[in-house]
Amino acid sequence: MENDLAVPIDNHRTLWLTEISRHTFEDQSLDDLGTDGGLFVVLEDTSDGKFEVLAKASSAWAGASLLSMMAEALRPKSHLALVKS
Repeated sequence: MENDLAVPIDNHRTLWLTEISRHTFEDQSLDDLGTDGGLFVVLEDTSDGKFEVLAKASSAWAGASLLSMMAEALRPKSHLALVKS
């Protein structure tokens, strides 16, 4: 993927939609996900320098949709409510 997609979770964790290396695929024992090709949802934690593959996206569109929904869910909500008089 030319440009990885990322959603910041907090000060040290980021959710990524990205490709992974064969080494990562084998190191994290991801055989149940099929092959090492395609896009994966990865949680990166910069506080300990680790990352974990959470899922394999069925398509680039599905992965991008998932990250969009996560970004929307994490977006701060306004505490002000409109009240009709």
